[in-house]
Amino acid sequence: MNSIDGMPLQLVEDASQFDQLCKVWSTRDYLAFDTEFVRTNTFYANIGLLQIADEDACYLIDPFKIDDWHHFVALLEDSECTLVIHSCSEDLNLLHTFLGCVPSTIFDTQLAAAFLGIGFSVSYQFLVGELLDIAVAKDETRSNWVKRPLSENQLIYAATDVRHLLALQSRLQQKLIDKGSLKWFEMECKYQVELAAEYEVKKKWETIYAGLSNSWRLNDLGLHYLQKLCYWREQESRNRNKPRSWIAKDSDLFGIADQLSNSEEPSVQVLMTATQLDKKIVGRYGAAWVEMLLADEPHFEQIDRSLLNTPLAPSLRRKLKACQQVVREKAAELLIAPELLGRKKQLLELIRSFERSGALAWAGELSGWRRDLLESEFNRIMASDL
Repeated sequence: MNSIDGMPLQLVEDASQFDQLCKVWSTRDYLAFDTEFVRTNTFYANIGLLQIADEDACYLIDPFKIDDWHHFVALLEDSECTLVIHSCSEDLNLLHTFLGCVPSTIFDTQLAAAFLGIGFSVSYQFLVGELLDIAVAKDETRSNWVKRPLSENQLIYAATDVRHLLALQSRLQQKLIDKGSLKWFEMECKYQVELAAEYEVKKKWETIYAGLSNSWRLNDLGLHYLQKLCYWREQESRNRNKPRSWIAKDSDLFGIADQLSNSEEPSVQVLMTATQLDKKIVGRYGAAWVEMLLADEPHFEQIDRSLLNTPLAPSLRRKLKACQQVVREKAAELLIAPELLGRKKQLLELIRSFERSGALAWAGELSGWRRDLLESEFNRIMASDL
């Protein structure tokens, strides 16, 4: 196997060869990039293969044969090379957890398709077929990428995922320029990189409780317990490298907080009397939970009920629907995917900020180009008698 679709293909298993390639790649404007990994029973993805393509060849880098990554990290962080990725979030998270870095600049072909109205979250296969008229097979998606040796079919599949990315990037970028959407797209790609870099920020774990279903039903003490329990699960999942749900389900944490908030003092005995809790998980973690919940440390951010997913009042539900209608109309006018302009979750957070303070808080994803497009209409809706 020396080529794929007419392009040379190299399996890179030598560290010195990889270093030399990194030096060459650092001079390139664009590199196609993808990863293969396994994440069936772990918190962190286990990298199995790293795929890169330039104008000359496709390269499959075996991470088990590379023990020095500093040239590659320098390529990502310090060079002016842009990584071309399709659906970047998982690849960026993997880079951040595996190498402790993220690329300085990316071009996400899936995001570009959304800005061009081709569709939201379209697949690589669809985009290659739509823009390049090339059929791409997708028959190794459930492969074990950490098992060696990799089969020829696996290697071909992996190389195919980067083989056409540079051609897609060229077509999509020109379309973005022609449409006048390149600046918005670049802002969105930058935001995705920033999100990946925040993946392990512990401070953000302190507000996870607010996103759990029905958390608004708890009293203040219950919310305090839920906050600590969610933080504990984040630590435990990472320390044991197991999925969150394997440690404790959301419903478990809610049930624990609810049960203990209505008791005089947290105890394993109180937890054992809760009919909605699995006695096995209480036996495994109950003593640790009680000790943690009774401890004064660590000190977290104060509980903020305004962050909870409390059901909206009827008037605010009407305002939400009106905002969703504005998003659909504006997206149709701009010929972009409406989900890109404003998803329901984002709009809900915006409406809740109005409920808290009487003003819309344009934060996170909504703070940039989306705000420029939506703010005046949304302010009109908020000021209306809906």
